Amino acid sequence: MENSEKRILILTGPGGSGKTTIADLLEKKCGFIKIDGDNLDTEFFPDGGQWFPENVERLKRAHEKIFDEVKQQFNNGKNNVVLDYIIFGDYLKFFEMFKKEFGDKLEIKVLFPTQEEMIKRDKERECWTTGIDRISAVRNEFEVIKNKIGKENFIDTTNQTPIDTFEKYFSNYFRG
Repeated sequence: MENSEKRILILTGPGGSGKTTIADLLEKKCGFIKIDGDNLDTEFFPDGGQWFPENVERLKRAHEKIFDEVKQQFNNGKNNVVLDYIIFGDYLKFFEMFKKEFGDKLEIKVLFPTQEEMIKRDKERECWTTGIDRISAVRNEFEVIKNKIGKENFIDTTNQTPIDTFEKYFSNYFRG
C-alpha cells in the first residue's frame, strides 16, 4: 500500500488479536477511514450469536451492510479504508465479495498471535470480551482457511506491543 492509489484493508482475526488497536493506529497515524464491522453487525445481533447456524441469513444481511458501508466510504472518500471485523461465518465468501468489487485495491491481513496470547489480551480488555471458547473456535476456523487466504497474510503478533506490530507491518502504509 505504499503508492498513491487508495486501498482497502480488511484487518481480521480472532478476538484479542489486536485488530481494533491496529485499526485505530492506522486511522490516527496514516489517515485511514476506520470502519468497525463488529459495531455495524450489532444491529442484527444485539446479543451476539453471529456464529449460530440459525443466524446465517441475518449474518448475510450484516455482511452486506458492512460491505455497503466500506464501498460507500471508499467511493466517497480520499483516504484508504480499514475494516476492523472478526467476520464470523463464511470468511471466504465475505472476502470474495470484496475481491470481486475491489480487486487489487484490496488487502487482507489476519492478526494471529498464539491462542494463549489472545486469551490473555481478551481478559485484560476494558471493553467486551470474546471468551476462551469463541477465541478457540474462530482461531480454528482461520487455521482451516489459512492456505486459501495465503500464509503470508497472517501476522503473528505474539510478544509484540501494538506499536511494535504497527511499526513492523503497517507504518509505511500509504498516508491518505
